[in-house]
Amino acid sequence: MKSSVIPVYLDSARRSGFSLIEVVLAIGIFLVTVLALVGLLGPTLQSVDEVEKTDEVASVVNTVNAFLQSSSKINPDGSKFDAIYQAVKSGDFATVLVFRAYASPADSSGIGLKVGFQKDENAESPDPATPIDISAAILADSEFADAAATIYRVVLSASSVLPTPTATPEKYRSTDRTNGIYTMKAALGDYEEGSFAMEVRIFAENPGPTFSSTTDLATLADEEPIFTYNTAVVR
Repeated sequence: MKSSVIPVYLDSARRSGFSLIEVVLAIGIFLVTVLALVGLLGPTLQSVDEVEKTDEVASVVNTVNAFLQSSSKINPDGSKFDAIYQAVKSGDFATVLVFRAYASPADSSGIGLKVGFQKDENAESPDPATPIDISAAILADSEFADAAATIYRVVLSASSVLPTPTATPEKYRSTDRTNGIYTMKAALGDYEEGSFAMEVRIFAENPGPTFSSTTDLATLADEEPIFTYNTAVVR
């Protein structure tokens, strides 16, 4: 008796498909890859943020240096050196504020840079014959209402570095700090050096109704500046 062979036809779709094990492995590999990428995302974003902050600090430093060295608003008819020295000497420190502000409350597209002394800054001349005028370089309280981003409070004080080595540094300033700064001792007429070295501490503050342009050294003494450096103005 002749046996018959029954042909078996395999469905082409089933032959080209994936098994359950293959699907599970593929999903597992995909999830591991995604988790690895997510793990790298955090440090990458942090690095980008640090670069942006570094660029911002560099911009503030350049702005402050340009303001102190060449602003036409600081004692326009006299010596910038005398004005800055007296501003720092009057309270043992001076405050410069740097921030970006909207051109007008109604226009949020136009943003400009503002820099100037705090409203309480005093640079009265010790000699009435040579007055000092920094009024044009002082920022009004109303200007801070237009701040578009962080306000940088820049505190200027006598530097620990003296222009020339001296055995008696107390001639110009105290040997110890109070609230983070030295007490200045030499009057403008008694300051014999050709340059005035200053320590510059930069603090970042948020704008808003609670912001005050007046610097409270006792409060700042407990805060860490975002950057500190030394600069000098030349006679």
